[in-house]
Amino acid sequence: MPYHTYLTGGSILFWLTALIGAGIIFIGARFILAPRSAAAAFGVPASRNEQFTYLWTKGTRDIVSGLLVIGLLSSKVDPSVLGTFLLIASLIPAGDFFNVYAHVKTGNVPALLIHGGTALFMWVLAALILRR
Repeated sequence: MPYHTYLTGGSILFWLTALIGAGIIFIGARFILAPRSAAAAFGVPASRNEQFTYLWTKGTRDIVSGLLVIGLLSSKVDPSVLGTFLLIASLIPAGDFFNVYAHVKTGNVPALLIHGGTALFMWVLAALILRR
């Protein structure tokens, strides 16, 4: 079996990276298609239609972030590039965690667990890719 410097479909790291990219795209699409329920799951419910502009902005950000992950993966970039990108991109869910905590406190533990868990998953995935 030939060794590739990039991740291939035979690697669990490839599929975990694809999963995080697809998941981010799904979350972004949800913010555009069902902004109220997406905002509630995010941890900061939306109450007015005017807020949809911000929710659609978040949706767009998430879709682009997910597409960047998928694009880097499918472009067969060096694992150091992919791992570094994931490490830096993990600051988004980490920032979301602190944003929700600062404004809602512990009132929405599921949202905090999702944000924190996503950041942790991305840190671990990035570390595994960078160690490869």
